[in-house]
Amino acid sequence: MSEHDIAMDDLKLIQAVARQDRQAFKWLYDRYAPRIGSYLLKLLKRPEQVDEAVNDTMLAVWQNAGRFDPAQGCLLTWLFGIAHHKGLKTLRRTGRFHVEQSLDTLPPAALDDTEAHTRSPQAVAPHNPEHTVMGWELGQALLWALDQLSPEHRAVIDLTFGQDRSYPEIATIMDCPVNTVKTRVFHARKKLAYWLAQCGHTISATTEEASP
Repeated sequence: MSEHDIAMDDLKLIQAVARQDRQAFKWLYDRYAPRIGSYLLKLLKRPEQVDEAVNDTMLAVWQNAGRFDPAQGCLLTWLFGIAHHKGLKTLRRTGRFHVEQSLDTLPPAALDDTEAHTRSPQAVAPHNPEHTVMGWELGQALLWALDQLSPEHRAVIDLTFGQDRSYPEIATIMDCPVNTVKTRVFHARKKLAYWLAQCGHTISATTEEASP
């Protein structure tokens, strides 16, 4: 199915949901809830909070389906926008948003004296060469490094590289200017590069200069 066909199918589906068609809502849920859940897991870092956030997102979709405007972007972008809002609301409700944001603004060295981040994979990975695989090490290091980022930086990294959203789409999802998205990606990659370096891995810190 082409992107155009998917967009038309999505439009018919969300229009049916707007008419309170429960079967259409089930199809929509089955199609997109897994991707929304994957995104929210990156944002929240707490698996036990993801199901509730997904349900809150889909309830909002059921109640507001008539507000979807295809002229403003594709359905998935709209869904991610709702999920992003619900995820941040969950973080604020549980008192984690400001804690994680403040830690992310500290210089990396300053975090060495806090208990806010977990030990690096090197500290917990098995030392037996038979159980140490390069791919496993890098994967674990990346997961750990992502955990050190603020919610907004985790979100922009996942939307850019995990969900393959464009900068304008991410700006819509996160309700911010495109230049803000570029700046967040720039700084998030720099922080990821630092944390991965602590585990012995190297990545390019930038893809493009952040806009002023």
